[in-house]
This record gives sequence, C-alpha cells and structure tokens, in this order.
Amino acid sequence: MNNDINFNKVLISGIINAVTDTNDKYIKFGITTRKYTTKEDKNVYVSLNIERELYHIYKDYFIKGNKIYIKGYLNSYIDKNKKIQSFITVTDVANNSEEIIKGKKAPHIREDDDGVLIWDGNRCESTPATLEEQKEMENLLSEYK
Repeated sequence: MNNDINFNKVLISGIINAVTDTNDKYIKFGITTRKYTTKEDKNVYVSLNIERELYHIYKDYFIKGNKIYIKGYLNSYIDKNKKIQSFITVTDVANNSEEIIKGKKAPHIREDDDGVLIWDGNRCESTPATLEEQKEMENLLSEYK
C-alpha cells in the first residue's frame, strides 16, 4: 500500500488581465500575480478556467483590473503537438482572502445590468400580483384600515 499523500489544491490571487467566453462549459480568464523569491520579483501570468455557472454567480468580480482571490486545482492536457498545457480549474472565487481561506459566511448578492438583484447566481425578479391575489391581500389587510 502506498502511503504517499498528494495534494492538488491551489490558492492564488492576482489582478484580472483578460476574460474570454469561448461559448463552452468554461469561461477562460487570466490573472497577473507576483513571483517573490530571494533573487527575483517579477510578474507571473496564470491561465484559469471557471465553470460558466460559477462565473455567473461572481460575474461582477471579473472586470479587467480587479483583484481576485481564487481556490482551485491544477489541471492539464496534452495538445495536438504533444505539449502539456497546464491551467487552474477554479472551485471558489472571492474579492478578499478571508473568504477563500476560511470560507464564505453569506450568500453573494449583486445587481445585474438591468437592475435586478442576483442572489447566489439566481435572479430575484418581481412578478406583479394577479387580480385574484390583489383581492386576497386587500381582504387580509381590510381589518387594519
């Protein structure tokens, strides 16, 4: 039995430098982060994939120039030229390090382009009450008039 333990978890942060919708299951995006060692300090460019559904929940974070915090795992494939292509598949996104490290404490709420609130990726659209529903509400409130 092999007692070797392998880890494939990535925590990374950086500035969004590109977002590309390939009309596939994933949205591709890139971040610029920093490489710090005792001998060098330079930019590092990272390619990431996020599932479309998760992207739509946190869509307001994906603006070029925004700082973003990512949790994910390493992924790769061999391309047609037999070269290994590596990228990170995102499992969680936040706009602060605390939520990535300790977990989220509340749902993500944002406003869509048309003014409708989005609660954890679901639109909260209002629907007008029918005449029957309006009459029922009036009856319920009639004793308070």
